[in-house]
Amino acid sequence: MIAKHHLIVVGFDEIVANKYLPCIKGAVQSGHIDSYSIIDLECQRSAIEQRVHAIDLKPRGIVYLPDSDARVRETPQEIIAAAVRRLRTPGIPTKVYIATEVRAHEAYLRFCVENHINSLVEKPVLAPMVDGRFKPSHITKTMEELIGVSVDSPAEHSVMTLSRYHPIYNQKVLASLRERMDRWEAPLTSFHLRAAGGVWNLQREFESRDDHPYKYGYGMMMHGAYHYVDLATQILSLNSSLFPERQFKLELSGFGAFPIDQRQRMSRPITRRFQDGDPLWPDDADDGFRFGETDATSTFRLVDIASGRTVSLGTLSFEQTTPSIRNWDELPPDLYNVNGRTSSVDMEAQISTLFSTHVHCYDIPRGVSADGIDAFARVTTRANAALLPDEQYVSEESFDGLFHSDSNRQLMEHWLNGTEERSSLASHLLPMKVTEALASAVLTPGRLIEVPF
Repeated sequence: MIAKHHLIVVGFDEIVANKYLPCIKGAVQSGHIDSYSIIDLECQRSAIEQRVHAIDLKPRGIVYLPDSDARVRETPQEIIAAAVRRLRTPGIPTKVYIATEVRAHEAYLRFCVENHINSLVEKPVLAPMVDGRFKPSHITKTMEELIGVSVDSPAEHSVMTLSRYHPIYNQKVLASLRERMDRWEAPLTSFHLRAAGGVWNLQREFESRDDHPYKYGYGMMMHGAYHYVDLATQILSLNSSLFPERQFKLELSGFGAFPIDQRQRMSRPITRRFQDGDPLWPDDADDGFRFGETDATSTFRLVDIASGRTVSLGTLSFEQTTPSIRNWDELPPDLYNVNGRTSSVDMEAQISTLFSTHVHCYDIPRGVSADGIDAFARVTTRANAALLPDEQYVSEESFDGLFHSDSNRQLMEHWLNGTEERSSLASHLLPMKVTEALASAVLTPGRLIEVPF
């Protein structure tokens, strides 16, 4: 049996080694891929070698690329092309999993799209950079360009995000909303989502971190928030899909908090214990937007364009300055959860005066030292059971043993097996447009921004 593809993993971090290597091993055993290789940066050579030494399934090859600050003659596309040529298996097509830091996504994705190579890119799809700084206003046009090039290509491109295969968000909530809206011919009239990341970086770490960095001008919106922007967009899009004769637009405005604000928002006695009590930047500094946002909150309405009437109202909040489990001064090199994040996601969707569903997914650390984290979910529905005899006034279900990474692994398995259809690159155009709007909103507080829906 001839394997279908050779897999190239770009960015072999702890997530790939711990979360996705079993998926890769399964794809090798089933014959969907022959083996895998790695592309990473020269500065990561020591960490990669240690990681590879500790795993059973060894890569067939590794190529280390020059660090971003190294002076090289070749363009990024030429460097990528040379690395892929070295790692390809003769006679077998290639698949590329792009797991780099987000600012590098675009170069690899562009190479795959233009060279008709199947790809899977981590969320968010891309963070356009101009002169080393994040430019959210370039997101939509870059996405449209790449999708346009990929339309007539035989290659398929997918995006890794948890809200396409999630057992609660997608299979429980989204599906039930769609079925009820269709049956009752009723629109979604409000939606509220708050994702609390529980991420705690010290002031000096905003300057130094290259993993989930803020120093390039992007922050929460281009980190963990994208999972939930994608989810919110899927739910709000139910109005468009169930009422195709109507055209909608999203109007939103927002506010953000930034690293320069952090000292005003923290406990002074606690920050002194971390040698983080003194301001790293003066309060009157005029470069407050030099770093990406730590927290973003927004309010929106979905408008029927023809009538100008409001159909849906809601709020979207993505916050990192929320309870954490960090109790260490220095970032531990051997721990994935280096800044102690614990997640809590709370959302409610309402169908007019008929029905609502409320979901709370949250992490619970185990033990005093929080050496493990369990995930739980509670789904509560309310309905007008007097009018709808098939419904209950109130119902509640609880779920434990719920791990968000399960949905990511399911997406990965489908992609490796060639059956991934829920998270195509084209299907992420609207979520990325909303991401652009939200990322722009925090830079222009209170300004109204419109997104065609």
